[in-house]
Amino acid sequence: MPHLKKSETVLKTTYRPEQRSCPICRSVLKRDHILWRKYMLFSTGAQVVTSWAYRCPQADCPENARVYRSAAAEKLHLRQRRFSRELVVRLGYRRLWQHDTLDELHAWLTQELQLMICRREVANLLLDFLALLAAAQPARIRTQLSRLPGLLIAIDGMQPEKGNDCLYIVRELQSRVTLLAVNLVDSSEDALCEHIFAPLQSLAQELRLPWQGVVSDAQESIRLAVAQSMPGVPHQACQSHCLRAAGQLTFEADRAMKKQLKAAFRQALPRLRHRIEAIPPTDPFRSVLWDYTTALQSVLPEGGVAPFELGGLRVFEALADLEAAVLRCQKKGITSCYAACSP
Repeated sequence: MPHLKKSETVLKTTYRPEQRSCPICRSVLKRDHILWRKYMLFSTGAQVVTSWAYRCPQADCPENARVYRSAAAEKLHLRQRRFSRELVVRLGYRRLWQHDTLDELHAWLTQELQLMICRREVANLLLDFLALLAAAQPARIRTQLSRLPGLLIAIDGMQPEKGNDCLYIVRELQSRVTLLAVNLVDSSEDALCEHIFAPLQSLAQELRLPWQGVVSDAQESIRLAVAQSMPGVPHQACQSHCLRAAGQLTFEADRAMKKQLKAAFRQALPRLRHRIEAIPPTDPFRSVLWDYTTALQSVLPEGGVAPFELGGLRVFEALADLEAAVLRCQKKGITSCYAACSP
């Protein structure tokens, strides 16, 4: 906590309940005791915040024992934390949305805001932000889903290596909200029904929304789990997975062609470099040939992504463009020595 000099003053703020009268007897609430008083750090500076508790003054009122507190004051802080919720949210926004590093956040707090805080405590504040984010997620999800006529979900599992845990993610396709993310050791039908589809069924019953359909990669355990947990619900295979499977033969043929092209040119490149090096340094065409050689070498590592981005076809088209450029130069007499350097 910053050490304040005696001459320095700290803003003091007091909060009382927003409700002024007792809901039963309509008597004006009276101040009873201090709920909490805390030295808090905001992005605008330090404040001493006090939250008062109020009660009904009528001894015969049934609500006499009820304590009323300020909702605005409760939104300011986290329990047993001296940093305000506003500062924690700003810190989390800079980390997750602006992608500031831990050192950049620490510099922002210590240099710009003039707060005395260690680097480790910055990491603890980020954990507080993630806890706030997780706590707010269920309400956000329910608010967005309540506007829909029904639920249409997509489910997919991601496993880095065989034998590792598989991360299953479930998203609602109309609202693009992530409903569930579960890390499972067992990807069997029963495990999926228990840990994924049972919570989803509870959510649909709570919101009173019907199921409109399920989209997946047609994994066998997922298909069986959908049939068991959601009988009668349409289940469609993901179009991306279907197209990838349909184009696999074409992609494999393209990859074989790319491999042959790379092998042929990589064998010729050393001979081409050797012949260019034999050209006198004063020859003006020497640098031009070196540029073409560099362009040729940069084209060969071109990759592809199934099913439509064919790397071999892109390499072939790039080589054709290079050939056309060299032929144009030959016709203009710019690279008359190219024939001697041709691999």
